Amino acid sequence: MYNPHGLQQYKHDDISSMPREKIVVLLYERLIEDLQDSISAVDSGDRVGMTKALNHASRIVSELRMALDHEVGGEIARNLDSLYSFVFSAILEQIVDRNAAHARDSIQVLAPLLESWRQIPAGTADRAQAGETGTEPAGTSEKEAASPHPTGPDPRFAGIDNPMGSLSVSA
Repeated sequence: MYNPHGLQQYKHDDISSMPREKIVVLLYERLIEDLQDSISAVDSGDRVGMTKALNHASRIVSELRMALDHEVGGEIARNLDSLYSFVFSAILEQIVDRNAAHARDSIQVLAPLLESWRQIPAGTADRAQAGETGTEPAGTSEKEAASPHPTGPDPRFAGIDNPMGSLSVSA
């Protein structure tokens, strides 16, 4: 007999055990898929389908923005925040004017970022958080080289039991 709660728990456990880089890749892939779905919906005159795809896309962008750590990420986090803001605005504009060009523009911004995320070896963020980069300058104390959060959950996902929230990366 099919148990939807069991499937939900399995997906949650699977996602919560994934390296953060893989979660980001999955989010980007699903975000781009949602944007492509919105383009198809616009082309076929399916306003409901477009809105559904864009609502899901906006939730993913919100999750990505909330996961940014501006204190640690500095300029990179600020740049990503600006890009996410652009994509979020484009989603809202497409909902209003039903012009698929907004989704196409967003995909052009996101596709190179997705490829960059795919190049990052799994576990890099965890190793960096644990201070295992091996790139600390000479004279740096172990305490200084260690992450500000060496144990416990990733502070970027504070308050989120599942870093993907209620988002689904599967169809």
